[in-house]
Amino acid sequence: MKKVAIKILFLLSAFLISAIGIIVFVYINTQKTFPGCATEIPQSIYGTENRLAENELKGRDIFNANCAACHKLYKRMTGPSLKGLLQNKRYPSKEFFFEYLRNEQKLIEEKDKHTLSINEEYNFDYKHHFELSDLEIEQLLEYIAE
Repeated sequence: MKKVAIKILFLLSAFLISAIGIIVFVYINTQKTFPGCATEIPQSIYGTENRLAENELKGRDIFNANCAACHKLYKRMTGPSLKGLLQNKRYPSKEFFFEYLRNEQKLIEEKDKHTLSINEEYNFDYKHHFELSDLEIEQLLEYIAE
């Protein structure tokens, strides 16, 4: 009788250890997060990922890293919505947008009327000063284009 009890105890222990191992494995593999933070990676909806070209995908990454804290594509936040920025003539030219992103303070000091009107409308103390290459800004513009 004692040998049967030991065998049952051994089998139950092996089963319990296996079950815990499987649960831990499943839990770890379902918790996909961005590197360095606890934000879960959003699941792509069928067909949405393939609609963006390579430059637009890179532009989306640039947008998320540099712009998304204050801007949304279709909705006004701390800053204006950015979708169709140049097509809607909110900025006079692509060159102006490049300069605005790289050194907004310089434009303010030069009393540029577009910069001053944007700052007056949004009344926020943040000054754009990104060290982005021309290619990165082009990719960003492709992403936010209409």
